[in-house]
Amino acid sequence: MQFIRRFAAGGVILGSAMGFSLRMSYCRKEQKGKTMWQGNGPNYSGGDWAEELFQGALVESHNASRDEVKRSMIALTTQLQSKIIERIEQMEAIACRKEEESEGIIKGLFSRKDPPATKFRVDVDDRRQKGKLGITACIQGGRVVEKGGVGVTMLRKPLNPRMAKQMSNNHPDLKKALENGSTDGLNMWVNGISCIIHPVNPKAPTVHFNYRHFQITDKQNNVVAWWFGGGQDLTPIYLYEEDAKRVHSHLKNACDKHNKSYYPKFKDWADRYFYHTARQEARGIGGIFFDDLDEGSLDRTFAFVKECADAFEPSYFPVLHSRHQEKYNEKEKEWQALRHGRYVEFNLVYDRGTKFGFSVPGVNIEAVLMSLPLTVQYMYKHKPGVGSPEEKLLKTLTGKPKKWV
Repeated sequence: MQFIRRFAAGGVILGSAMGFSLRMSYCRKEQKGKTMWQGNGPNYSGGDWAEELFQGALVESHNASRDEVKRSMIALTTQLQSKIIERIEQMEAIACRKEEESEGIIKGLFSRKDPPATKFRVDVDDRRQKGKLGITACIQGGRVVEKGGVGVTMLRKPLNPRMAKQMSNNHPDLKKALENGSTDGLNMWVNGISCIIHPVNPKAPTVHFNYRHFQITDKQNNVVAWWFGGGQDLTPIYLYEEDAKRVHSHLKNACDKHNKSYYPKFKDWADRYFYHTARQEARGIGGIFFDDLDEGSLDRTFAFVKECADAFEPSYFPVLHSRHQEKYNEKEKEWQALRHGRYVEFNLVYDRGTKFGFSVPGVNIEAVLMSLPLTVQYMYKHKPGVGSPEEKLLKTLTGKPKKWV
């Protein structure tokens, strides 16, 4: 279906309903039984395949309702990853076809050759015997996306004393389980998704989101503690207030459906978290951020996290679709590379996820550093021109956090 969607988009651009229908039949015939992506490990065959792989590796506890939330989280992360891969590859194929049109080298609607659109490389890291399963998808050097990645990970490992003590500070039930001073028999299970998109066009903003679910079990495999964390934030190179308002509106709506206090609380948390202290400027215009969320029932908290995750596509892809088609010049690309430098600084120095990745033995370091952009530039004491769009962005990032909605 991915192959069909990709060419369906191309057919719409060429404007032939008849060709579109015939082209679909060609695609079905050619692609039957074939996998679409390949990297290290098993070939990735889409969201349903990934979900089945992760569900098959799940070790159940003695609490059916909490296991059901695990399964729902796996479905959410694997299917969302697949949707993002498909959506971006579709945009890359459309951009490729438009480029062919503009250069006058259209090969015809009935050509059976796939256009040279940039695709994801997808690596499946299946080490379930060691408690780890991950799928990392990365695209780079595209016409729409300079560098982008979306990864899903599931981890099950013994909880060491240092991690247990740190986690118990925010979770009384875990603290109670540690009262005898031992972590023997405690295991940590986590499933999460992380996504980063750095567009080619400097008018289009960088976006990042991640959502994760933790459960701690004891010797009898009973759930001792659980929580969720995550959020989404936007990092524009050029500030368009309508884009900021769109993203924040979707996130606020997602929060408000579950708790009216969530959006202002989690927005403030994001404003504080995504802050480059040394430079005294924000990484971007924020979004929402939360951690150790275990309020109310597990089912209701998962429903809130799913609501936030589902808000990603409608909040960001219309912005990317619109902005990536705008014209830009070398000066604007230079500014983008400078802002990318700030992004790299923040991720390597302040980001907790990156620092955690470096501390995990046997970690896939390529996946940890997938968030870094391709083009980066550093200039000594660079200052944008007075009254310029670049200065407008910098004033926003160094000023008091704005109320977007």
